[in-house]
Amino acid sequence: MTKEKKTRLTRVGIFYDGNYFWHVSTFYYQHHERRSRLSVGGLHRFLRYQIAQLEATQPELCKIVDAHYFRGRLSASEAAKAAGDVLFYERLFDDVLNAEGVTQHHLPLSRAGKGKKKEKGVDVLFALEAYERAIHEDFDVVVLIAADGDYIPLVKKLHALGIRVMVLGWDLEHEGEAKREPTTTYTSFELMEEATYPVMMNELIDSRAYRSDPIINGLFVSKSGADDRLRDTKGRPYQPPMAHTRSSNEPLEEQGNGDEASTDEEGVKLAGEPLPELTMTVQDSLPSPEVKVIGRIELPDFQEHLDRASEPLPDIKEGYVNALKAGFGFIDVGIGENAFFHYKSLAGITFSDLSVGDRVELELDRNEKGQLIAKNVTLPFD
Repeated sequence: MTKEKKTRLTRVGIFYDGNYFWHVSTFYYQHHERRSRLSVGGLHRFLRYQIAQLEATQPELCKIVDAHYFRGRLSASEAAKAAGDVLFYERLFDDVLNAEGVTQHHLPLSRAGKGKKKEKGVDVLFALEAYERAIHEDFDVVVLIAADGDYIPLVKKLHALGIRVMVLGWDLEHEGEAKREPTTTYTSFELMEEATYPVMMNELIDSRAYRSDPIINGLFVSKSGADDRLRDTKGRPYQPPMAHTRSSNEPLEEQGNGDEASTDEEGVKLAGEPLPELTMTVQDSLPSPEVKVIGRIELPDFQEHLDRASEPLPDIKEGYVNALKAGFGFIDVGIGENAFFHYKSLAGITFSDLSVGDRVELELDRNEKGQLIAKNVTLPFD
């Protein structure tokens, strides 16, 4: 006898690949026009509305009953030796997750040679925890915020339990520093095809149709207001570190708002109360993971892209695959500039049909950044 539902609620479980989520959030903060990090609460609200639409129910009847976040982490001693106040910023993000009811799972980072650290075992823990929770929590829908094709067996197992699976994917691209090819991040297309509800988030976020949608805009941390939940640190208002520090011989500037510095008995000037307009949300104050910036970052010359986009396209109809990545690749068309292609650009073939060195037929075009791209990529019949 099958177990009958006691309510009409749609029970939702969410599982975060923490490193992937942080990478996506950092992309929007550093490289996207929104210049803001993803909001955990806003993402949960979006999921309730999205699932309600797909499940033909109401958002009020879609409830997130469990949420888990998985990531590798430095030990306390290693974090204390790292540049910046790593422990403090990790605790700030911990507070954000705790406030949204997200349970955290951390594994120690493993040494990968040359002093580098990498995650090990996080994906296994992710899959085991998600499957076990799905069995015991009686989920209707499981949401995976992950990009790796290694999670395909998990999706199949969840389907075997009768659970619908939503995968949130991002296809991201930005100019790589001192690199000819752009830096790209893609969700495994096999994982997206296996999901019950595949959702390409970057397409929704960048669509003009949703520019004024409050649910889409709510995916990002608002820059207009401060997060009061975490303002009190050790009995005083929290003020994030500033990007510019004043030298010891630089005089204090008058702020003009009554918050003047005071002087103690020895004549040493003490800082006044932090100014409200200088405070940031917790997510805005968090540092980017595993990113080191040396010197000054030069933004790409937009005029250069416009000039390149106005150049006539070469009359080339074929080329040779010279690189294949996770769902995308590059084709040598013999002009000194490789043509980028995505698995969605294939015609009549699948991505697994391609190998490096294959001759392919294609149509050349340029994207809005002026980069050469290939469309309708296919294998010749001869």
